[in-house]
Amino acid sequence: MGWWKVAGTEDVVGDVPLDAIGAAVSRVVAEYEAAFGRRPTKTEWEALLRTVLGNEHEPTRPMDGGTVKRVTLDVT
Repeated sequence: MGWWKVAGTEDVVGDVPLDAIGAAVSRVVAEYEAAFGRRPTKTEWEALLRTVLGNEHEPTRPMDGGTVKRVTLDVT
């Protein structure tokens, strides 16, 4: 698996984590299409991500160093 730095930071991302998130996104889209006949909206994605990334409970908190309180997606 390859790892590389996020531009301008010391943080890293890798192939396997990106593949896992891609698979999760595909599954969420499939669930919305099955339930509502459409893909999730920007606001729905923000709410989903905020809920998951904002989890404050150990051991399921997704990151060290704090919890996410706001997620904003820029859509063009």
